[in-house]
Amino acid sequence: FMKQWMTTFAITVIILITVNLSGCMENQNINSNTNGNIVIEGKGSYASIQSAVDHAVDGDTILVKPGTYYETVVINKSIKLVGSGAEKTTITCKNNTASGTIIIKIIANNTTVKGFKIVSPTNQLSTRISGFMVVSSGNKITNNTITNCAYGIYMYRGAENTNISLNKINNNQYGIYFLPGADNNIIWRNNVSYNEDYGIRIKGKNNEVFENIISHNDVGMYMCCGSAYNNIYNNSFIKNNENAKDDKLTNSWSKNGWGNYWDDYKGEDNNGDGIGDTPYLLGGRGSRKDNAPLMEPPNINI
Repeated sequence: FMKQWMTTFAITVIILITVNLSGCMENQNINSNTNGNIVIEGKGSYASIQSAVDHAVDGDTILVKPGTYYETVVINKSIKLVGSGAEKTTITCKNNTASGTIIIKIIANNTTVKGFKIVSPTNQLSTRISGFMVVSSGNKITNNTITNCAYGIYMYRGAENTNISLNKINNNQYGIYFLPGADNNIIWRNNVSYNEDYGIRIKGKNNEVFENIISHNDVGMYMCCGSAYNNIYNNSFIKNNENAKDDKLTNSWSKNGWGNYWDDYKGEDNNGDGIGDTPYLLGGRGSRKDNAPLMEPPNINI
């Protein structure tokens, strides 16, 4: 496996921490490597993720070994940050972290963050600790678990052309939150569940939201404010207090004849084509409809 990584990427930085730490880690190098399990090409091993980011250059890949990492990370280079899987690799921060802290902030373009559990250290959402904040373009956030945060993924103005996929985003206040100016992004095959307020709230334009499981939130999805020309289709809305609201007039809730699955849809499918014969009416001031509601939830593997 490691040889494959070395041949794929020109420079690979690998982080190994063998014990869980009690506080946010200092950015100091680990100069010794006695167990032979770390293969480094061109760079050293580091005591913290942020230290590795600081020493990386555009195009590097940082591989993070299993463990719990108590720190916040600012990614200011076009790199790949790859954990050993969300079930094995956790990034969190101290219990006394200040309100408004971002665990991972992406400010560089063309970055990838994959394979982590991102979690606030406290069960109190009032601490306002958020999982991701993205202020750049061309990024990938994939195969992560994001939980217990104020905002799971917060897409700031100018966050564009980012792919948010195959994540489990649950038990936050807001699952995914787009500000106006967060445009042309993809939200694909995520499980967005058990979030206190909104599963997904979008104020941006021209975003694609498809093949997600959106369940057990207060409001599954809310399109408001500057939201326009977004496409929402082939999603499953299940057991939200309110499945979806749309205050605007130009968002589309179906594509190529396929809408979304709504667990509270009461219509019939008399011709058996899998599409409801009558539209599904959404909440919100836009009086929007899903004109092709699905009779069965789509098969979505996450």
